[in-house]
Amino acid sequence: MEKKNLLLGLLLLFGVSATNVIANTTLDINEVVLQGQEKEYAKIDTSDVPVDVLRSISAKYSGYSLDEAYLSDDVEYKVVLTKEKTKITAIYKATGEFVKEA
Repeated sequence: MEKKNLLLGLLLLFGVSATNVIANTTLDINEVVLQGQEKEYAKIDTSDVPVDVLRSISAKYSGYSLDEAYLSDDVEYKVVLTKEKTKITAIYKATGEFVKEA
């Protein structure tokens, strides 16, 4: 009986410890992913935006004007577009592929 209680106690102790390690590891991985999602963009002249990006912008956002442009280290373009009172920020790859609205 004592061996069963000791064995059960050890299993519970190691089970709780293993769960804490897994939970902490998962948290750390999530923190790393979240930190990696924020990109830094440097402001560039709107005339420096590649033609492919400009074509995609005019196809998707007809009637909008390009007011501001930014470039990230991994060559993604963040553009600020306006049409009347509507302002949109969009992200594009250098190839002109739309990524998302920001």
